[in-house]
Formats: sequence, structure tokens, C-alpha cells
Amino acid sequence: MNKKKKDEDLEEFKYLIDSRNFSEEERKADLEIMMKAREARFRKRTKTEIIQAPLDQPKYLMKDYTEDPEPATEARFSEFLKTYVDALYSKRIEFAADLSIEPIVLSHILNNHRNPKDSFMSRLIIHSEGSYRDLGGFDRELWPRVYFKDKMYKFIASQEQLKESEAKYVRHKKWDQYS
Repeated sequence: MNKKKKDEDLEEFKYLIDSRNFSEEERKADLEIMMKAREARFRKRTKTEIIQAPLDQPKYLMKDYTEDPEPATEARFSEFLKTYVDALYSKRIEFAADLSIEPIVLSHILNNHRNPKDSFMSRLIIHSEGSYRDLGGFDRELWPRVYFKDKMYKFIASQEQLKESEAKYVRHKKWDQYS
């Protein structure tokens, strides 16, 4: 790479600051300025922004989770559900009442002791659409996508154990003909 090409490639980075060259006092001063700016921005939030911020987090995390092409490495449905419920309610029993389910059922779902039934998923979707109506909407397929990605993860994770116990039931007659 010639020098001119290298300089052109680095042009966009010329205004970046390498904080390793700052003294401790300069770092503290910069941190203080940044914290004051964040605090000023925080105080200027509208009521809508205050309500929207904790609701946006689970929505965008779920979108990222479902759109990630890599297979899931852990089940996250209950984690997202906890975040969603806790963003809206001070007590989870109120959420259970709004969905017309028993609090123990909600507790079992949140703690991965029970899989959600279709009726629960439908109510959750309806509830989410209502909660996000004034905040940019909610993709009705998002909860099922998260749930089924978790189911795929659990199935794939259990395959090594199941493979040994189920292999004795599988015959390879068609394969044996070609050997």
C-alpha cells in the first residue's frame, strides 16, 4: 500500500483521541464533562421517553436475538419476559391479573419450570401490542420467534444425550443395501 492510499484510509480517524496519552487528571476532567453532559440530557427527557426507554430495551434485545444467524447458546425467553414484565409493573402479580392467569403459572414460566401454552402466548402478544401501541408498535411474531429459538436450542443441546438412548431404535436397512 502506498503512502497516499494509507493516508486516505486513515483520514477518517484523524480526529479520534488516544486516551492512553492523557494524564490521570485529564481523564478525570473528561469523564466529569461527559457525566455532566449525560446528566443534562437525562434531565431533558420527555415523559414519553421516560416510559419508552425501559420498554425499548427488551424489544430490541429480542430482535437482535432472533435475527442473529448463530444458533442460540442459551434459552432467553423467560429472561426477556422478566425484563418486559418488570419494565411495566412493580409487581408481577399485576401482570398475571392483566393476562387473566394464575400468578403461580406466570412464576413457573418465568423460572423455566413450565412451557407457556398457546393461550398464554396469544395473551402476551395482545398485551405487547397494546403496550407498544403509542411507542412505535410491536412485531406480533417476536415473542413466538424467541420462544421457538429457545426450543431449538434446548432440542439441539439435548441431542447428544438422546442420541445414545434413541440410536438402538433406528435401523439402516436402506443404507445397508448400498454398502
